Amino acid sequence: MVQLKRSFWAADKKCADLADRPDSPDPEVQAAMSAELAAARAERLRITTDLYAHPWWATQSNRYQADRKVAAAAKTLDSA
Repeated sequence: MVQLKRSFWAADKKCADLADRPDSPDPEVQAAMSAELAAARAERLRITTDLYAHPWWATQSNRYQADRKVAAAAKTLDSA
């Protein structure tokens, strides 16, 4: 769960970075940039689905609190 959360954050950052790029006046370059962003968004969605469809969530009585604990653990590992 922790690794999935960290993977989601990385994918989300990649999407934000790609979306923040300036547009290109070259249509071919712009099309390639759009395709790269679409692929990154698809990967982020796949990770989100893997994370929140995991059977572990069914064992949690409060998903919000469980998600906060997973996030805290992921942040702890990031700073370790």
